[in-house]
Amino acid sequence: MKFTPSVVIDAPQYYVDHFNGKYDTDKCVVLRDMQLETDSDLMSISLKHLPSAVNILDLTNNELTEFPDLRNNPEIHTLLLARNQIGQLDGEHLPQNICNLVVCNNNLTSLEQLNGLKNCPKALKSLQLRGNQVCHVEDYREYVLRLVPGLQILDFSRVTDQERKNASKIILKDAETNSSNELLGAKSRDKNMEIMHMVVNRMSEERRNELNEQLIKATSLEEIAHIEKLLSGGV
Repeated sequence: MKFTPSVVIDAPQYYVDHFNGKYDTDKCVVLRDMQLETDSDLMSISLKHLPSAVNILDLTNNELTEFPDLRNNPEIHTLLLARNQIGQLDGEHLPQNICNLVVCNNNLTSLEQLNGLKNCPKALKSLQLRGNQVCHVEDYREYVLRLVPGLQILDFSRVTDQERKNASKIILKDAETNSSNELLGAKSRDKNMEIMHMVVNRMSEERRNELNEQLIKATSLEEIAHIEKLLSGGV
């Protein structure tokens, strides 16, 4: 499905207290489960129709292959992009005041694919990449911290002082580098991926809808992480 201005204008909106505990302050625009595809020009034009006061943009479970360009949406502090097809990261496209970014269960398999995170706004404090093959590559957490040193939470776990110290020793990889350790790390996840797909495929539509409804009503990052894990088959 193509991004169009009418899709954005007609998107459901509601207020949440997930991130600051205050009611009716964070407006969320919901564009999940619509099979939306990446079309850079049309997507950019369509997203200009977002409400000026939107704080949370939910694009979960679509067909996006890259970050939407939200540089001109400084009010957005949370971007939800789990269960898409993203394999290319460009931190320059993120809102300048983004604090929370969720890119779980996408197509990130190598450390090199994460390099675009180095251009993320310094406001980014919480990043979730769980469910991508790259999470099983050696030194993954330290590599991410080398790219985004200001992170406080990575994959729903608080960053430790030791991880920060280790990250300072990491050498970033260029696009042509391919480490045997990465290949082994990716292979180690094959079995988990098979299990995940088997469990998700066997999950009834009613159960998936129930979990999606719970996700909308979640009131903490921990609860969101738990429900996301259930939706991905528990892997």
